[in-house]
Amino acid sequence: MNTRFACGLITLLGVLTLQPTAYATFHMMQIEQVIGGVNGDTTAQAIQLRMRAAGQNFVAAAKLVVFDAAGLNPITVLDLTTNVTNGAVGDHVLIASANFASHTTPPAMPDFMMANLIPASYFAAGSLCWESDAGIIFWRLSWGGASYTGPGTGSTTNDADGNFNPPFSGPLPSSSVSALQFQGPATALSTNNAADYLVTFAAAVFVNNAGTSFTVNGGALPTVTMRATDSSASENPSTDTGKVRITRTGDTTTDLTVFYAISGTATNGSDYQRLRGRATIRAGAISANIQIRPIDDAIPEPDETVILTLSPDPNYIIGSPNTATVTIHSDE
Repeated sequence: MNTRFACGLITLLGVLTLQPTAYATFHMMQIEQVIGGVNGDTTAQAIQLRMRAAGQNFVAAAKLVVFDAAGLNPITVLDLTTNVTNGAVGDHVLIASANFASHTTPPAMPDFMMANLIPASYFAAGSLCWESDAGIIFWRLSWGGASYTGPGTGSTTNDADGNFNPPFSGPLPSSSVSALQFQGPATALSTNNAADYLVTFAAAVFVNNAGTSFTVNGGALPTVTMRATDSSASENPSTDTGKVRITRTGDTTTDLTVFYAISGTATNGSDYQRLRGRATIRAGAISANIQIRPIDDAIPEPDETVILTLSPDPNYIIGSPNTATVTIHSDE
């Protein structure tokens, strides 16, 4: 054998042997995004992983395990047995339940189907781990704030001190079209779950390993309308209030928060008791009322108006009518 060739081969073999264990495998992976349910349908779940380095597509020796609020009672969401094709930095792996596709546009095509759902009883507080078949935790996402009392530990592969706590402060999203999402770039290490994760404001978008995107739409979104059921109010008597009603059609099994803009010649919080710009239609109800309560300011002034207009949100469709006007009559 040529001496120069032999030396080169030995050097190459040495380099390959000395590569860290995270090279060309599955260790350097983020749990980027999780949704526990869509508009209250807890059979529609998805978990999106993202590769922190190239060559992390050899996932056949990894699994996803979820724990309860005490870090106990583990449930294997999926024990992966095959790899995915694409392994560039930032590439994704999408794991979803069978019913998730009915809540996305286009229908989701996950890389793997969940073997077990995340139990609804774990939504308030729990922990989801990306780990090896040997049980080494490479990424941990915990939620529930102080209600989660389990461990936050994991490997230092993706977290410098191996502590992913404190947990994200809120529950795992399940009642809208939003997901819990990692905020750092693809190459980022974990800082801690409280700092790293936020709930998406807009409808969540999930991506599979082929790079296809799927937007959560919740199936048939409710349609909301607005009208004044009492369009006249007076500073005196104070019991003469105006009333605006927001009504929804469609599913009523969960709370629905509806947002509205406030305008008109009357001043919010000065001419009438302050409005917050949102109203919640409670589960089982089809409508919610907004009271316009005038404040008697003893200042001579003309009649003034309060105009409310529905604001867009990914959790509903705005129908017609979508605005309401209440006139406040002065008593001076």
